[in-house]
Amino acid sequence: MEQVLIPQWSSKVLANLAQTLSLVCPSGRASLLLASLLVALVPITSQAEDLRIGHLTLADDPRYIRDWGYARLIVPPQIQTEQALAMAIEDLSFITEASGFAVVADHREVPESDLIATAQAMVADGAGSIILDLPAKDVEAVAMALGSSDVTLVNATAPETDLRLACHPNLIHSGPSLRMEMDAFAQYLRAMNWTTVLVLVGEYPDDAGLAATFVTSAERLRLDIIETRPFTLSASPDQREGNNVRLLTSGVDYDVVFVADSRGEFGRFIPYGTQLPRPVIGSVGLTSEAWHWAMERDGATQVTSRFDAASDGRKMTSQDWSVWIAAKSLITTAAKMPDATVADRRDFMKSDRLKLDGSKGVTLNYRSWDGQLRMPMLLSTDDAVIAIAPIEGFLHALNTLDTLGTDQPEFACQQ
Repeated sequence: MEQVLIPQWSSKVLANLAQTLSLVCPSGRASLLLASLLVALVPITSQAEDLRIGHLTLADDPRYIRDWGYARLIVPPQIQTEQALAMAIEDLSFITEASGFAVVADHREVPESDLIATAQAMVADGAGSIILDLPAKDVEAVAMALGSSDVTLVNATAPETDLRLACHPNLIHSGPSLRMEMDAFAQYLRAMNWTTVLVLVGEYPDDAGLAATFVTSAERLRLDIIETRPFTLSASPDQREGNNVRLLTSGVDYDVVFVADSRGEFGRFIPYGTQLPRPVIGSVGLTSEAWHWAMERDGATQVTSRFDAASDGRKMTSQDWSVWIAAKSLITTAAKMPDATVADRRDFMKSDRLKLDGSKGVTLNYRSWDGQLRMPMLLSTDDAVIAIAPIEGFLHALNTLDTLGTDQPEFACQQ
């Protein structure tokens, strides 16, 4: 009998086949028929090459270690995004088994001084892709060092726009950009007709970048920034206009207060403390995120529940989701293009041919011009998702998701 090319069959598939045959054949004949069928369908292809995915994180990442002020009193569980990588591998195990390859996770957590050497070692050990859970400057350093390497780098957790504008040829972004986060706010404010905004900005460089990006998004939709005012953590009476919430928010009228406070030390006192009774958005109050555990539609509750079980009850964060979806995109692409090169797989990911389910109700893929994953953004409080952007009514000629973030006509590489 002529042999037929088929994928390597998993034990689950064989068990299901045996059970089906037992329903239609006597018990003795069922086993004989199954054996005959397997002989006839002997796969003559070799086992597909395993997919090795690197996962590189920074030891004592300052973004995840909140050891200042009030954070010392309430220590949140430390984010460990390798748990999200493991969950993605398990979620897609039925695909990898049917495709005849295994996924090998290569997780390494190292000090900043060892990042470049470690990334190079991961490539040498066979990783065709590395998911980077790193601050922006470290993502940039790794991308520069591995620019000529045969590897796809996925920036999962650094939102800075400059990383997208740098146009590193082998770098894509599974986490949202800061511009996407701020565009979601701007759309919501326009839809709610909250058109005048008071901006409060903190003392740290990240605060200034956050405020500047929000202003760009607000101006795009013709929102009116009434005033931008700095706040300070200083308790000095001489700076009472900068450290007293009522004074800080007095003297002008506004519909909403936007707070740029990357640490949250001051911002936590602003909701319910403003001179006028107004909503607060930004770093506190209503936030803009890739994921929130309170999402209750499009299969999100199942994702959250699986992560709860895999992480001993820690709630899935935006960083976790971004690593999870990065791994899903890499595994899905490998299953679709088993014999393709690393570069060809990356091109596939940055095309309309990739159809990715992120449990957000729409198909996801990466933009061709900046490697950014298209995605809805969740506008959330501590325990509820209030709205999902793109907000209804905001349209785009090609893809509604491109109303969030830098669109192709306004994009230019800045190398």
